[in-house]
Amino acid sequence: MNSEEIVEKLKRNIKLSNKNKSSYWQKHLDKKDEGFLDYLDENKVIAGAFIKKNFIKNYLHVFFQTLIFGHKLFSKDIYKKYKNVFDTIDRQINSDTIRHIFTFDLIKKNIKPKKICIIGDGKINGLLGAHLSFPNAKIFSCNLSEVLINENLIINKTEIELKNSMKLIESEDENDANYKLILVPSNFKNFLYNKNIDLFINIASFQEMMNEEVNNYFDLIKNNKSYLYCCNREYKKLYDGEELIFDKYPWNNCNKIIFENCPWFQRYYSFRFPFINKYDGNIKHAFVKFN
Repeated sequence: MNSEEIVEKLKRNIKLSNKNKSSYWQKHLDKKDEGFLDYLDENKVIAGAFIKKNFIKNYLHVFFQTLIFGHKLFSKDIYKKYKNVFDTIDRQINSDTIRHIFTFDLIKKNIKPKKICIIGDGKINGLLGAHLSFPNAKIFSCNLSEVLINENLIINKTEIELKNSMKLIESEDENDANYKLILVPSNFKNFLYNKNIDLFINIASFQEMMNEEVNNYFDLIKNNKSYLYCCNREYKKLYDGEELIFDKYPWNNCNKIIFENCPWFQRYYSFRFPFINKYDGNIKHAFVKFN
């Protein structure tokens, strides 16, 4: 299945996946909303930012990144790998990417997964990091159809080999044996049951789902007896009043390896005063193993 076919099939699936959308996504994927995030343009701000490189601003990015994250960031092997790919598509490494750099640096010190599922990725930050860190791993990307379309556009700008071994899931009982990258629309997430997935990753997207959806994903993770890296807002209230609370996720039946405030997800920078800002609410992260 080529990229154009994948995009067209995902467009047709959008209405089917609407039931999986929280009030957050109902608002931000509604064309009537003045803050509409265009999923057909990889440069628009949908589930993260795709920033084109600018010679002068590049130095500002590096300056602020050094202030917040320290100069050792730039010597990390995974940072260099991201930069090599980003340079080929004229893309700037930003705070979103840096969070993933620290995440995969942490994960690689603990496990070597053969199958990885990224839940709620954005701008291929997680997908790319998983591939660069574990090039032989099979990767599942589970997301809303609009975000999968947006990410498909970015994947096909790169030269990573995954784009030549990509399958879109269109039902819950398909065979994925011969593919390395599996795109899973959120309404078909039950496809992920019994897949022997070693690691699930969710960064800043459980906080934008309905609690029912979060619980459904935890059921999938527990079914696979997987590791989970989870990094989300400690508390967030959605537009319809639904509350997401990190400590109340269904953490039962797991071994907690890390469970704390996330050290690299507390501050961000912008090019406007006051330049260095705190996120709107504390961010926690957890690295656990379900039994």
